[in-house]
Amino acid sequence: MTRRRGAIAGVLAGAALLPLAACVLGRWESRWGGHGRVADALNRPLLMLGLTLGILLVAVLVRKRWDTIGLGAALVGGFALIALLAAAGLHAAGLGTFGRATEARASTPGRPDRVLVVVHDGSGGSETEAQYWKVRLESGDGWSARRWTLVGMRGRFPGDGAFKSARWTAPDRITVTTDTGAKVYAVDAESGTPTMVESTGNVASLTAR
Repeated sequence: MTRRRGAIAGVLAGAALLPLAACVLGRWESRWGGHGRVADALNRPLLMLGLTLGILLVAVLVRKRWDTIGLGAALVGGFALIALLAAAGLHAAGLGTFGRATEARASTPGRPDRVLVVVHDGSGGSETEAQYWKVRLESGDGWSARRWTLVGMRGRFPGDGAFKSARWTAPDRITVTTDTGAKVYAVDAESGTPTMVESTGNVASLTAR
C-alpha cells in the first residue's frame, strides 16, 4: 500500500462521518420550532447510514490492502449497502405499505407564510389503530421556515377521542378537535410560535409528538 493511497483512504474514512453528522443536525432541527426543510432533508438515518457505508467501502477499495480487516470491511460494507439501498427502494416505491401519507395545507388569511399542515399516515394498515395523524404549524419561507408539531396521535374509535379536524378559527387561532374535546392555540404575530390557550372536554388523545 503506497503512502498516497493510505492518505486518500484516511481522508475518505474521515469523510464517512459527515453523513452521520448531517443526520444528527437533522434530528436537532426536528425539535419544536426547528427548521422543517433542514429536518426533512437531513433526518434520514437509513440514507445517511448508506452514504457512510458507501464512503467506507470506497476507502477500503482505495486502500487496496486485502488483509483480514480490509476484506472483512469490504464484505460487511458491501452487503450492508446493498441491503440499505434495497430497503430504501422498496420504501420509495411504497411496497410493503398499505398507503402513503397525505398532507392538507391551509394558510391563515393575509399570511401565506403561516401554514397549518394536517398529515394523515395510513401506511401502517387499514385498521383504525394503524392510522396516524399529525398537526403542524409552519412559519416562514424556504429553508428558514420553522415548524411546530402541535399534535401527533394514533387513530381512535368514535367516542374515544377520534381525530375530527384542525383548522384556523381566526387569523391567529388554530383549533384541533376530536369527538371528545378540543385544543385552541394562539399564534404569536411576530415569531409565529404557537401556544395552547384553551382546552375543552377530554383531550387526552391530543398529544404533542
